[in-house]
Amino acid sequence: MKYLIFAVILAGGAYIFPQLYEEVDSPCQALERKALRVNTDAQSASSGLANLLLSATAGSLGREMAADEYPDLPARLGCLATYYNFPEDWRP
Repeated sequence: MKYLIFAVILAGGAYIFPQLYEEVDSPCQALERKALRVNTDAQSASSGLANLLLSATAGSLGREMAADEYPDLPARLGCLATYYNFPEDWRP
């Protein structure tokens, strides 16, 4: 029983982490933020134009990215899986 409780807590934490880390409301918006953060440098990612574009999409770009990677999963779960499988930027 304690392993089941641990698994539920771990799954809940894995679901909510991207939203808290990226400071957004859905996993698809978190995926969009991560894609922007990884693919641009720090100055342009924090620009007002980039934030305006991200606020206007409301997760639709993330849903499209997830549908390409995981077409059989629901949108939120596909965005979550794509978020965790998206390569990190290891540049110094």
